[in-house]
Amino acid sequence: MKIFIYSCILISFFTIQGNGADAQIISRRNFEMMVDNNCFFELTCDENVHQGMDSKFTGTITKGGSGWYRFLHEKTIFPEGVEGHLTFKARKNEVGGFVDVYFDNPASGDLTVTIDAQLPYYVTYIENPDRNRIPNVYIKISVDTTNYKVQPPYRVTGDDNNNPKLNLDEPIPSVINFDWQVIQRTKVDADDEKDGKPYNEVTYLYTSNGDYAAIKPQDKSFSVMIYSKKGHTWIFDDKKKTITVMNMPKTVGEGGAMGKELAENIKKAPLAKDKHEEEFTITKTGKTKSLLGFTAEEYEMKSNKVNASANAAKTGTMSLWYAKVPFDPVKIYTMGVGRPADISKIQNDPKIKNNMMAIPVLNKNYLWVETESGGIKGMQTIEIKKVSNTIYTGGYKIKVMGSLKDMINDPDN
Repeated sequence: MKIFIYSCILISFFTIQGNGADAQIISRRNFEMMVDNNCFFELTCDENVHQGMDSKFTGTITKGGSGWYRFLHEKTIFPEGVEGHLTFKARKNEVGGFVDVYFDNPASGDLTVTIDAQLPYYVTYIENPDRNRIPNVYIKISVDTTNYKVQPPYRVTGDDNNNPKLNLDEPIPSVINFDWQVIQRTKVDADDEKDGKPYNEVTYLYTSNGDYAAIKPQDKSFSVMIYSKKGHTWIFDDKKKTITVMNMPKTVGEGGAMGKELAENIKKAPLAKDKHEEEFTITKTGKTKSLLGFTAEEYEMKSNKVNASANAAKTGTMSLWYAKVPFDPVKIYTMGVGRPADISKIQNDPKIKNNMMAIPVLNKNYLWVETESGGIKGMQTIEIKKVSNTIYTGGYKIKVMGSLKDMINDPDN
């Protein structure tokens, strides 16, 4: 029995020290992380490593610079793995908060990394083109000055080969089944006509319970955009095999703030505050009509100002038609956010009540199907049908965009 035990120890020793395939597998038990500093100040890193030996450690990351952190397993016959914390914060205390990276890379089993950012920091996890190469984890630390809600921790887990992959706070399911398809056309100006067509055509996909909604544009600017259960936006690019994850309302808000700042810099003065008078009044007329087998109800929108549209000026009104359908399309009208749990607070708000996009929010299972003004249909629905449409999400590289700047700096854009 002793001879057998000694033989096993010797075999293990040569396997760990050798240069063959087994040694390469063992070498991946190291934890190696690259950090880009996207803040406007230097970052420092405090280490609290419970296991593992610090082989290469960078204590300070300059503004716009990168830090490389490498922790090796103890070189014993039976390695214990690597486990501990790296905490990043402003070197001169310019801002509060911190970013904590907890890593657990045992001698056997998969790598697990949890990245927890406390405001004003937020973290972008960057997928490596080749997961078999180092570093195990590649992140970018930035500062969010817009005071949005706390970002959920990123969890990075290993697969069978200990290659890191992102586990989002809302995992992307392997398949998404849609039950309904809607095709709508929107009239465009003659100058905007494409291929001689006076309209743009968009295909929408819906689940009956409203958990998911999708958009497939005619111009193929992207393959499909899906609004998820929790309000995330997943943009698929079939050519590049990527899924871009973002928060659409936040990104649009950042774009508005960026545009305001640009306008004020040009004007060299603050922009005037929005006036709160009601520009439009929308009322339900009681008229109905059948559209593609569904009953549509008319709402009349009347401008409280002089109409700029030549067609609308003929009548001074616009007809909006909404159909009661067997699915909830609300995510399309709220950029994925959905309907508030308590809508009583917004029902009597004039800015909401007299907003055409808010009608499907205030009325469940309302699909906006048509607009008409001056005898011209600005938007019309040409198809509403029950389908069984499955979208598969496997085989895509996932990219997380934490901000509008991430999207602007994305090389794929």
